Amino acid sequence: MNTSSEHSDLFDICIVGAGMAGATIAAYLAPKGIKIALIDREYTEKRRIVGELLQPGAVQTLKKMGLEHLLEGFDAQPVYGYALFNGDNRFSISYNTDDSTNHHGVGLHNGRFLQTIRKDVLKNATVTQIHGTVSELIEDEKNVVTGVKYREKHTREYKTVNAKLTITSDGFFSNFRKDLSNNVKTVTSFFIGLVLKDCQLPYPNHGHVFLSAPTPFICYPISSTETRLLIDFPGDKAPKKDEIQQHIADKVAPFLPEEFKECFANAMAENDFKVMPNHYMPAKPVLREGAVLLGDALNMRHPLTGGGLTAVFNDVYLLSSHLLAMPDFNNPKLLHEKLELYYKDRYHANTNVNIMANALYGVMSNDMLKQGVFEYLRKGGSKSGGPITLLAGLNRNPIQLIKHFFSVALLCISNLSGKNKMSLANVFNIVKDAFCIIKPLAVNELRPSSFYKKNTQH
Repeated sequence: MNTSSEHSDLFDICIVGAGMAGATIAAYLAPKGIKIALIDREYTEKRRIVGELLQPGAVQTLKKMGLEHLLEGFDAQPVYGYALFNGDNRFSISYNTDDSTNHHGVGLHNGRFLQTIRKDVLKNATVTQIHGTVSELIEDEKNVVTGVKYREKHTREYKTVNAKLTITSDGFFSNFRKDLSNNVKTVTSFFIGLVLKDCQLPYPNHGHVFLSAPTPFICYPISSTETRLLIDFPGDKAPKKDEIQQHIADKVAPFLPEEFKECFANAMAENDFKVMPNHYMPAKPVLREGAVLLGDALNMRHPLTGGGLTAVFNDVYLLSSHLLAMPDFNNPKLLHEKLELYYKDRYHANTNVNIMANALYGVMSNDMLKQGVFEYLRKGGSKSGGPITLLAGLNRNPIQLIKHFFSVALLCISNLSGKNKMSLANVFNIVKDAFCIIKPLAVNELRPSSFYKKNTQH
């Protein structure tokens, strides 16, 4: 590891933010001889409540990059599918159609995982670790980004880093989004997180989704003795402590299965809640020579489906593949073309991840559609196998996602007749609700490149 206060050298890449996106792309590129400056204000372990579930698509992408070993050594847990609960009814869906475990997700502590990635990055002599806060992008007379200015953590001095490419991956509160995109970020809701200790899950090594409650909540293992419980709190303002207690007492506790009651009561007694905002932000990058956005700085979706790291690792792999296809970083025109390809090609990898995350959250907030999802998935066969591959990040065909979405709506309409509620008004409301959920997502996320892989190399 190199630590330097003077950065007269020209780096190939300057990475702003050593979070999940920045650290992972450094871990992939550094062993290939690429000279990297990695800047972050703080390298200590953080405590987060999201980014703790890797879907099989994320695990698969780590394998492609040769980074699967980074999931070892900190008690991460395999996840083989989902269990759904609706009142007294329950069933499970596996990621695999047979008894194999070829496709599996991973539940983990986000902070432990990130520290493992960072430790792996800093083994490389090609990486210079910098503790500091980046204040601005540096440009030349042609408005090409040539590096960054930052304030060094210990000396409080302002210094510069010069690089042929600057990757800004400074998370969902990015300071550079305004310079590199036209994104509009909205808070869709908040997640209240707590840890259930020594909880015997009804379906071990599965995510658990509870549908009978008036607010969505889910849980999944993050270590051999801990289960993460995430509870949705609607609105755009963070709940206060008394609101959290009331929300959980009214809209969660009465709907928990018996198996959860004891460990849930113990977790509530500890009163150790953490609240995080859930953002939605479609990717709307502005092409700038010498700079590119990566991770949550570029694109966010509701974390209900656990698709965040799938999207991040897809982007890391795709951007890296385009960069590694160049002989070196000395051709600015070629580099700019590769960044343009990255922004275009990433729709194929992430359209389904983004649409499904926010569409499913919309469905979970609609009683009729929520019941339809439960009944549709319980039918099994392709009606459960198809959606689970979409959720897992293994099926990138948006046509399949739209097909299953409206199949659920049709099932809801069919159910009206069985409940003697068939009327034009009720049918119209179901169709209207379905379109209101899917239409804005499709407008924001669907592009021609969503439907095909133009560059077959990646």
